[in-house]
Amino acid sequence: MPRLRFPWLTLLVLGGLALPGAGHAQNTPDSILTLELLQRIEQLEAEVRQIRGELEIYHHRFDQLQQESARAYTSPTAPAGAAIPPPQAEPSPAGSPPADTTAPPAAHTMPSAAGTAQTDFEAALRELREGHHARAIAELQRFLNAYPDSNRASDAQYWLGEAHYLSRDYAAAKEAFINLGVRYPESARLPDALLKLGYIYGEAGETDRAREVLQKLVQTYPNTQAANLAERRLQALR
Repeated sequence: MPRLRFPWLTLLVLGGLALPGAGHAQNTPDSILTLELLQRIEQLEAEVRQIRGELEIYHHRFDQLQQESARAYTSPTAPAGAAIPPPQAEPSPAGSPPADTTAPPAAHTMPSAAGTAQTDFEAALRELREGHHARAIAELQRFLNAYPDSNRASDAQYWLGEAHYLSRDYAAAKEAFINLGVRYPESARLPDALLKLGYIYGEAGETDRAREVLQKLVQTYPNTQAANLAERRLQALR
């Protein structure tokens, strides 16, 4: 079944709109208590989201370790890391000088761009995993500037949004997540980015906009973990 495409450019338009503010409730004891409870709930939700973001980072690293482990066992018989022995030289005929088996000096080679990009990407994620959000943001932005066409670029764009989100810079996080859809419309990270956009709009009190984004997520990417979380948040917004 072809998958619907989310109109990301409309989010850029929506991002500049503002909803009218709600009326101020009277400062009765009950309303003050309710406000305090709501603020506490929002604080707990923010802490849960931060923990979830950190878990996503660890899951990502765990998946990479599994892939690296699988690549290490490419031969069913040879032990991991065993080098293939070089071919044996033919014996020289009697009286003839032995063949020169000295290998020519290896030419100086620069590291591949792919290897450098992967190293830089891992370094940025390590900063984020260790809670150094400002450093992670700087490293991820530097990565995107240096390797815009890398196969890790869309992941870096997503984690840039996550780093801003964990820093509670929701305006920068929103911009990063929207740019993910604009620049990398085929990224597998789009459902997660949409989910975070819905959270951001909800935290800003823009309930209608949050509901619209989350509904688009459920319709466009059904049966995904992000869609399941979006449905839960939609129920809370009713």
